[in-house]
Amino acid sequence: MASNGRPNNPLPFPQPSGNRICMRCGGLLVTEYYLDLQDDSGQIGITGLRCTSCGEVVDPVILRNRLNQTPDLLHGTKQRKYAQRVDRGESGEPHRSGPKNDRQLGD
Repeated sequence: MASNGRPNNPLPFPQPSGNRICMRCGGLLVTEYYLDLQDDSGQIGITGLRCTSCGEVVDPVILRNRLNQTPDLLHGTKQRKYAQRVDRGESGEPHRSGPKNDRQLGD
């Protein structure tokens, strides 16, 4: 970061020559410079865009996380074809009964 408080590296996202428009509300995006003293990467100065209407902030980390989203765990897992019964035996601890006692969902 230079001595004037501005970062040496430009923003990693495209900068249109005209008005910058917020994707959330359509408001005006302005450039802001943030100081993060607890950043894990060692970077202190962060340049971002902030919407003057709704307050949405977009910076390089936010953009990277939006582009590399985690998979949807709800739909990415294998769903069981059969329901499993939970039987509380003499010990009171739940345990699954064998497949012979399972029944198909929808029965």
